[in-house]
Amino acid sequence: MDLSVDRRLRHWWVFLLRGILFILVSIWMIASPLTSFIALGFFFGLIIFIAGLGELLHAVRDKTETNRGWHIFLGVVDLILGLVLMGHVAASVAILRIIVGIWFLIRGFSLISFSRALGRSWILTISGIIISIFGLMIIFNAVFGSMTLITFIAVAFFITGIFNIWLGFRMKAH
Repeated sequence: MDLSVDRRLRHWWVFLLRGILFILVSIWMIASPLTSFIALGFFFGLIIFIAGLGELLHAVRDKTETNRGWHIFLGVVDLILGLVLMGHVAASVAILRIIVGIWFLIRGFSLISFSRALGRSWILTISGIIISIFGLMIIFNAVFGSMTLITFIAVAFFITGIFNIWLGFRMKAH
């Protein structure tokens, strides 16, 4: 146990480097939103493709699995969908934007239903309506939806970078 902790502490600079890279990517995303949105669409397809590979690997390796046929089917669908989305980035970014918009729409409706369950809380109702409108804007306004995704991801990368740098320096101090 002590050996593994010491080994991790020796690599504090990895967290520092990763943090710097996250911050640089976040700055690039804000400075170049169109290019970063296209890259995001490509990576969306790549992630689906990799998920398909994992699904097929699971189906091939686990011969005791009772649903192997289903896993093989899902893996093949993910592989094909990933290849299509990587080859047609415009479709990929549209699908990604729609998925995020639908997610916000569902979250908004969820808040409204919680409002009813809690005796008509006006704060939850207004929040649910605002989030639902936000979701609809992401779905039906391509520029707003694209910029929202880029901004959210850039902010998340920036915060991740800050915490990775902090963690790196904390590890170095130990």
